Amino acid sequence: MLQDEQHIIDTLEIADWPADKREATVVEATMRIGNALLDALSDQQYNEYKAIIDDNQDVINAWLEQTIPDYKENPVYKEIEAGYDADPEQNNPAKLFATIAWLQVNVPDLQERIAKSLELYKQELST
Repeated sequence: MLQDEQHIIDTLEIADWPADKREATVVEATMRIGNALLDALSDQQYNEYKAIIDDNQDVINAWLEQTIPDYKENPVYKEIEAGYDADPEQNNPAKLFATIAWLQVNVPDLQERIAKSLELYKQELST
């Protein structure tokens, strides 16, 4: 949700690449974005974020209640929840919302880190 696949493809200018090479490049870009975000975290933040993405419901609930107590009224949460209702096999909507919100709260330069990561990878790909 941080960056959709099409945004990565457009940013890296790889739309005309063969599908298998493009997919591998998107996976690599996603990993690089993740690493750039993790570099910004303290050990405590990393452990909290890992608990959220590992679907530790106690951590998710505690973080949401402390940070965004009215999260169920948030339009983004409602959109995620609506998608969950349509496909119960998807992830827990609270987990998905907490994952996004946690990064926004704890990595203030989130978008800049993503953009820098993609730009560095784009330069690497063009050499």
